[in-house]
Amino acid sequence: MGNERATGPTALSQIVHDRSIRFAAGLAVAVAIPVAVLFYFQFRSLNAIEETSSVVLRQLSKDTADGLAKEIEDALKAPHIQVLLRVFQARTEPLDLPWIEPVFLQNLEASRFVDAFYVWSTIGPARYTNRLLAVDREPPVQGEIMSSSRFHEDREASAVILPRIRELVAHRRAIVVFQAELNGRLTYFQAQLRFNDNATRERVTSFVALAVDAERLRGIHLPALIQAKLKKSQAPTGFPPLEASLVDDKNTLLFHSGSDDARSFIDERAFPVVFFDRQLLEYSAPFETHRDTWRLRVGYGNQSIEEIVAGSTRPQKALMTILALTLGMGVFFIARAAAREVRLAELKSNFVSSVSHDLKTPLALIQLFAETLELGRLKSTERAMEYYRIINSEARKLTRLIDNILDFSKMEAGLRPYKVGPQDIGEVTTRVLAALQSQFNQNQFKVHFEQPAAVPPVLIDCDAVEQAIENLLTNAMKYSGDSREITVRVAKEGAYACVAVSDRGIGIPRRQQRKIFRKFYRIEADAATGPQGCGLGLAIVDHTMRGHGGHVRVESEPDRGSTFTLCFPIPTGVVTDEAHSGDRGRAADAARTA
Repeated sequence: MGNERATGPTALSQIVHDRSIRFAAGLAVAVAIPVAVLFYFQFRSLNAIEETSSVVLRQLSKDTADGLAKEIEDALKAPHIQVLLRVFQARTEPLDLPWIEPVFLQNLEASRFVDAFYVWSTIGPARYTNRLLAVDREPPVQGEIMSSSRFHEDREASAVILPRIRELVAHRRAIVVFQAELNGRLTYFQAQLRFNDNATRERVTSFVALAVDAERLRGIHLPALIQAKLKKSQAPTGFPPLEASLVDDKNTLLFHSGSDDARSFIDERAFPVVFFDRQLLEYSAPFETHRDTWRLRVGYGNQSIEEIVAGSTRPQKALMTILALTLGMGVFFIARAAAREVRLAELKSNFVSSVSHDLKTPLALIQLFAETLELGRLKSTERAMEYYRIINSEARKLTRLIDNILDFSKMEAGLRPYKVGPQDIGEVTTRVLAALQSQFNQNQFKVHFEQPAAVPPVLIDCDAVEQAIENLLTNAMKYSGDSREITVRVAKEGAYACVAVSDRGIGIPRRQQRKIFRKFYRIEADAATGPQGCGLGLAIVDHTMRGHGGHVRVESEPDRGSTFTLCFPIPTGVVTDEAHSGDRGRAADAARTA
C-alpha cells in the first residue's frame, strides 16, 4: 500500500510531463474540434457549400499554376546549376576533358531540351586551346574526335558564339545570354564566363556554354513537361480537370492541354525564357538584350469557377476537401510547436554539454601545468614562463566563459545595465588585442590592426564593449580553419564608429547568418565536429550593441571567411551616464546582415 501511494503520483507526474502524450492530446483536440464543426456545417445551405467549392477550385488552380511555373523554371535552370556552375574554373584552366565529358553527357540525358554543351579555354593542351569543343546529341564525325570520345570542334557554333561573347565581355558579367541562328534555326545560347581576374573581369580565359533550339523547346519539351506535371496533379472528384496553356510574348498560343482552344483562364504565371535562376538576371549580360517572356495559363476549359460551382450538387465532396485542409493545418501547427519545443530542449542540452566541456578542458590544463611547476620538473626558466602563460591564458578562457554566462543571465532577466561614457574605440580595441596577445601567440595567429584615421569618441561601457570585441576575436580564432590571419579595423562609417573583425576561415552560409545571434545557436555544420562553444558569445554581442544604440553586421561567404562589424553611433547630443538592456526575459534573436 505504501509503495502504491509512493509510485502513484510519480507515474501520474510522468504522464503529465511526457512530451509525446501532450503532443497526442493536442493533436486529438486539433482534429476533433474541426471535425465537429464540419459535421455541423454539412447541414448548411447550398450557398455555403458553393462558396466553399469556389475556394477549393481557386486554390487548386493557384497551386497548379505555381507548381507548373516552378517545375518549368527548375527544369530550365538545372543545366546552369548542374553543368555551368559545376564545371569549375579549375577544370577548364587547363582543360580537363575526361572529367568534363561525363558531366556533359549526364546532363544531356537529364535535360532533354539542351542540344549541346560547349567548353572553350585559353589554357590547356595546345591542341585544344582557343577551340570551341562540343558535346551534343549526335555522335562526332570521324576525324573530329578529341581525346574524349564525344568531344569535337564545332566550327559552325564557334562562328556564332565566339564573336558574340567578345562583344558582351565589355559588360563584365559572369552570365552571358543571347539568341542567334545556328544551322538556320533560332537558338538560345548561354555561357558562364571565367576571367583572368574575377575582380576586374577584363579578359575571358574560359567559358562553359549551352545551346537550346527555340522551336523544339516551345513545341516539344515544354509541352511534354506540362503534360507530365498535369498527370500528377489530382483534381477533386466531380469537378472538370484543369487545363494549361502556354503563350509567348506575342500572345501566340504555343500549347494547350485540352481538346478545345480555350482562351479563358483562372491563373497566369509569367516566366522569362532563361536557363538560370531568375534572381541572377541582374548579373547576366547585356541588360538591354530582349528576353522572351512566356506565360503559363491554368483554368477549367471555357468554364468559369462560378459556373462550375453553380452546377455542383455534391456537398459532401466539398466538405471532405475542407476537412482535409483543416486537418492538415491542425497537424502542421501542432507539429511545428512540438518541433520547436524539442529543438529548444536539444539546444539547452547542448549548452550544458558545451559548458561542461569548456570548463573541463582549461581546468585540466591548469591543473597539469600547475602540478608540473609545483613538482619542479622544469629544466629552464623559459619553459616555466611558457607554462605560466598557458595557465594565465586558460584562466582567461574560464573567466570569459563565466562572464558570458553571468552576463547572459542578467540579459535574460533584463538586469544588465551599461554605464557609458565617452571613450576612444581605437584605444579600447587596442587594449583587447594586447590582452589576447598571448592567445594569439600560442595559436600562431597573426593579427593586423588598421586605423587609417582618427575616430570620434563614442559613448560606451568599456567592460561590455571589450567583452564583445573579445568574443568576436575568440570566434575568429575558433573558426579560422587553416588560416592564421585576423584583421581588425577601426574606422568611421557615416554616423557610426565601427570595429570590424575579419577572418579567412570557414565562413557562414547566408541562410544561417540571421540565426547565429540567437541564444545557444551554433552553425549546424560545426555543431558536432567543429569548434566547441556554448552558443552565447554572439547573442551577448548583439545584446550589447543594441544596448548601446548600435548594431552588429555580418558579411560572410562559406570557405572565404567572415567579417563582423560593431557599429557604435557617434553622439551628437546629451551624454547619458547609464543605459539599460531593456530586454527583460529574452536574449537577442537577430541582427542586421549585409
